[in-house]
Amino acid sequence: MEEQRKIFLVTSFKGGVGKSTVAVNLAVAIAICGRRVLVADCDTTNRTVDLLLGYEDAGMFDLRDVSGGRVAPSEAILRDPRAENLFYCSLPHTGMQPSAEKIAAALTWCADTVNAEYLIIDTSGGFDFPRALYEYMAYAAIIVSTHTMASLRAAERTGAELARAGVREIRLIINCFDIKTAIYDEGRAILDIIDNTHVPLLGVVLYDEALRTAQEKGMPAACVEESTSPEAFYNIARRIFGENVPLFEGMEIRHRRRLVSPADDEDAEQT
Repeated sequence: MEEQRKIFLVTSFKGGVGKSTVAVNLAVAIAICGRRVLVADCDTTNRTVDLLLGYEDAGMFDLRDVSGGRVAPSEAILRDPRAENLFYCSLPHTGMQPSAEKIAAALTWCADTVNAEYLIIDTSGGFDFPRALYEYMAYAAIIVSTHTMASLRAAERTGAELARAGVREIRLIINCFDIKTAIYDEGRAILDIIDNTHVPLLGVVLYDEALRTAQEKGMPAACVEESTSPEAFYNIARRIFGENVPLFEGMEIRHRRRLVSPADDEDAEQT
């Protein structure tokens, strides 16, 4: 199964850009689309995936227990009751962390146990862990960035370092994209963001107040009727499956061309 499995590491040198939000909701979207997916919280500084999924205090064992041979992988894995194809595991929140080699082995063992077609790995800011993990587990990288200059600079550097480490497939997700800023306040359009980061675009997630509120209750976007985010994550999942999906497929947005490139105002007004 490992040969067919697609592994994605969700990362950025900058914290606070929504890596965990993207990891969780992308995993949920993949699961709802009928694919088996394991989402692993490997953020060693501030574990949050369990909170976003509503799993706080639900699990007794973690990847350190698996790597140490103290428990079987099945005892460190939680299955989401809302999506039968979604599974979760994590590194310990405190204490000594296993080596990258042991983490890679434990992740593979857990993914094999649930027959996962996709493995989504959430990470903390920084590059030490992604670089070390890549020596033992080949993955595609998803860089998460907002449209702020600090975030874009971090995304550019992250992409450069990942490429230098040998990661061949690197993609960008623009998170919390503010339409009003992009259109009316001379904010950065999507093509500007791609040019700044030099990373191919995988998808755009618009700013969604309903999702932010729901996450405090452990609810992903797909569980919130008023959320505008589910379609964005479904689109990203379908692109991962190999489908050719328009950027804003199924999303009700005015002035789409202006969002992509603000240079052509006349055409934008007609969109």
